[in-house]
Amino acid sequence: MFRRLRDTVNEVQGHQRLTRGTSEAIESGDQEARAAFTSGTGTLAAALTRRGCDTRGAEVCDYGTRVAAVGGGPERVHRLARD
Repeated sequence: MFRRLRDTVNEVQGHQRLTRGTSEAIESGDQEARAAFTSGTGTLAAALTRRGCDTRGAEVCDYGTRVAAVGGGPERVHRLARD
């Protein structure tokens, strides 16, 4: 039981970092982030529902594809989930 709770907390924290990183990227003028992250999927939906997780995953994949298309590197995608 404790392990499941801990895993859930870790999942929510990871999605919280990703949500914050996405918002910061959009606010800083990252056009690829603005184009890719359009669903408005929040942290809890992404962490706790299959639909939210699938939507978030598709947006991250789309962002990576858009970044690669303009010559950006993997560190640009990785920065979204940094601490």
